[in-house]
Amino acid sequence: MMRRYLSISLATLLLITFTAISQATSASSSDGIDRTRKIALLFDSGGPGDGSFNDASRTALRKAVKKYKLFAPNVRELVTDGTLGDRIYRLRLMARNGYSMMIAVGSNNAEAVRRVSLEYPELEFAIINDGTVSGLNVASLVFDDRQAAYIAGLAAALTTRSKRVLYVAKDQAELNRLASHFENGVKAANRMGIGLNLSHVGLDYASLLDPPRDGSRDGGIDRVYSTWNLDAAILSSIIVRNRERTRLGQIKLIANSPDQYYVNLAIAKPHLLLTINRNVERAVDLVVRSAVQGDYILDLLDGVNNIFGIRFTFANNGLSVVFKSDTSQKVKSRIGEEIARIKAKEVKF
Repeated sequence: MMRRYLSISLATLLLITFTAISQATSASSSDGIDRTRKIALLFDSGGPGDGSFNDASRTALRKAVKKYKLFAPNVRELVTDGTLGDRIYRLRLMARNGYSMMIAVGSNNAEAVRRVSLEYPELEFAIINDGTVSGLNVASLVFDDRQAAYIAGLAAALTTRSKRVLYVAKDQAELNRLASHFENGVKAANRMGIGLNLSHVGLDYASLLDPPRDGSRDGGIDRVYSTWNLDAAILSSIIVRNRERTRLGQIKLIANSPDQYYVNLAIAKPHLLLTINRNVERAVDLVVRSAVQGDYILDLLDGVNNIFGIRFTFANNGLSVVFKSDTSQKVKSRIGEEIARIKAKEVKF
């Protein structure tokens, strides 16, 4: 009698399982979404809690899972110890276990993605905030930092009182690549009648933030755009100097989000002018949608190096400006007008 009872229970369990699979397949075919596809997200060093791209990517993926009603067990989040070997191991592990879309965060994962994508050409890979990996099965999700630098230069020039602004890069290569776009933004403000005639770009910023030698508490550089994202050193320097300045002479920082985690700290708020936000949610959503709908992201980003993916700009809502301090409507309107010119391709990059 016990055997018969177990047999009936087993048959019932199999029936329930078969019914669930049938319903999932039916749901997939009715709305064009294949919920059996498995997706993995490989964090950059540090993992969740960094307040930067890791956290933004995790939040975006979880929203996509909810939006497309994906099965939670089919979505994995992976933390790496930071070594190339571990990054490769984790991507290979997912590939061997039926994951068809691997999303990696940051340039530090680029080499691992390059190697594993060559080993598994039938699988799909995406890398957030990097555009260096070639291959038809790799989608590079990059944000146009040239446009960001341009708008930062414009905003700095439109709001400076001392008519002295500064761009600080994280390294010489970035300085060479973005300084001219920042300066073009400053020139755009001059075109609007600001009359700014002095700007600085560089890596050694500390002395440039010091007040004039005449001993006055104000003057000198009062607007800073920074793409330095390794720590909060530049913000700390600004906070220290602002303690010695009057209210009207305060230095204001223009930052990128989620690149620079400290923009969300309470202590940063009084010292921020605005942030230029990367829409990581939109980037992850596009990748997940392509995976579950069987589409491919084949836009050509770099024909010489065969790099495919999507470049997120103001035009496709991949970039946006968020004001962090009181800013006049006139300034906001001027920035909005210049973004409209960018969208209309009247500004060349």
